Amino acid sequence: MRNRWQRLNNQNDNGQSNSSHVFYSEYQIQQRGDAWGLNNLVLTGGAVHQLTLGQAELYSGGRPDGVNTTRNVSAYLQADQKVGKRLNLSAGTRFEHFSINDSTASKPVFRAGLNFQAAEATWFRTSVGQGFRFPTIAEKFIRTGVGPLQVYPSNDLRPETAINIEAGLKQGLIVGGFRGFLDVA
Repeated sequence: MRNRWQRLNNQNDNGQSNSSHVFYSEYQIQQRGDAWGLNNLVLTGGAVHQLTLGQAELYSGGRPDGVNTTRNVSAYLQADQKVGKRLNLSAGTRFEHFSINDSTASKPVFRAGLNFQAAEATWFRTSVGQGFRFPTIAEKFIRTGVGPLQVYPSNDLRPETAINIEAGLKQGLIVGGFRGFLDVA
C-alpha cells in the first residue's frame, strides 16, 4: 500500500498564484503461480486513486473562481511468464477512469511484450501497448497573458489514445577496459 499527499502553495503578486493538494493511493498485490502449479508465472494486480484539488487564478477557464478538481481511478492486472531460461513473456490490462470537474472519460488499455536472451550478452525485445491520456487542468483551463500574447482555455480538449510498438536489441560490449551496452530500438 502506497499513499502520498503533496501540498503546493505559490503566492505571487502578478495574478498567477496557485495552490493544490494531491492525494495518491495505490494498493498492489503480487502472487506467484507456483500455488496453482504454474511455475515461473507472476501475477501483479492493483488499484490506484489520485485526487487533485487545485485553486489558481491561472486556471479560471474551468470555473470562474479557479477551483478545479481532477480524479484518476484505475485497476490493473499483469501476468509475467518465464519460458525456459531465455524467454520472458508479459501481458497486462488496465482500466482507466478520469474526471476533471464535470468532464469524464474511461477506457481499458492493453499491453504485451517479450524479451528473448539470444546469447550471454544479447537480448531481443518487442512490445505493443495502448495509451490513454486525459488533459490536465492547465491544458484545458489556463487563461493568462503577457503583453499582447494571450493564452485562452481549451475547454473542448478531449482524451488522447495511442498505440506504441517497439522492437529492440540490447548488446553487451567490452572495448578495452570499458564494459557497457548498446541498446537500439
